Amino acid sequence: MIAEGTLGPVEIQQLRYFVTVAEELHFGRAAERLHLTPSPLSRRIRDLEKELGHDLFDRGHRRVELTGFGRRFLPPARDVLERFDALARLAPGDGPPEPPAPRIGATPLAPPQVLDLVLETYRQERPGAEPPVTLEPSAALLKLLAAGRLDLAVVHLPVEDPRLHSLPLARYRLGVALRGDDDLARLPAVKVADLADRTVLLTSAKVQPQAMGEFRRRLVEAGLRRVRELPHSDIVRLAVHVGRSRDIAVISMNSLTRRVFAGARITLLPLDEPDLQLRLGVAWPAGAGGPAAEVVAGIVTALRARRDEPLMIV
Repeated sequence: MIAEGTLGPVEIQQLRYFVTVAEELHFGRAAERLHLTPSPLSRRIRDLEKELGHDLFDRGHRRVELTGFGRRFLPPARDVLERFDALARLAPGDGPPEPPAPRIGATPLAPPQVLDLVLETYRQERPGAEPPVTLEPSAALLKLLAAGRLDLAVVHLPVEDPRLHSLPLARYRLGVALRGDDDLARLPAVKVADLADRTVLLTSAKVQPQAMGEFRRRLVEAGLRRVRELPHSDIVRLAVHVGRSRDIAVISMNSLTRRVFAGARITLLPLDEPDLQLRLGVAWPAGAGGPAAEVVAGIVTALRARRDEPLMIV
């Protein structure tokens, strides 16, 4: 049983996370309910287990189950949450109200370390708080920001809407995927000039039209004559396409694409074009006011302080 007076705001939030995971028995679904990504949710549950000195969940390969301790812990945890929520519904005291948590969004296509950087910066501004996160494609997030329904979002750049500000944080490590028997596969790296007479594939621009439209324009300006946009963003299908044709795909050289293309026996080479970049960053409404905007301003100021550092490569 939980002793009164031992749970501060952080522990209350941990209890809320625990009860949600206990109800869903699935970290992904629980994270969606809480508007989080699974990684910080799992970390906060681990922190709670460490504080309690007992495991709350048995984490199998395909399923999550409550431990015996977790089953005993669930009823009093729910009781504490119900009493805490009842207190929150009482009239406020004399102290100033806590400013509302900024509504944060992120594209699920962004590497997790970029969102982690933003969330860690948020926690420095609001210790003990955990912001809700809306996961949507960049195009949808930009519309939500412009409509005032989000306060800050991790999106692909550039941002062309004059109602929004943006700040770059990272750039992709770009490469090309081609068949192992291609003559270019013998090179240590590829330049755009090497691809001038080839058909070059890009994944669909639908989920991030501004960023991919700008990237395609830069490729054409650099000398590519045949750039083909596929109707999907499925890298498994892209690997199959490359393996069955002489076409070459421009890709992000992250761990996922490396695994997929290695399994398809496709050769990956770096794209040696330092000025050709596909970038990620944060965007926020210009001229927004209110307490949430003040927190966002603090986050942006902290992120801007990294300007002397090179962009994160992801």
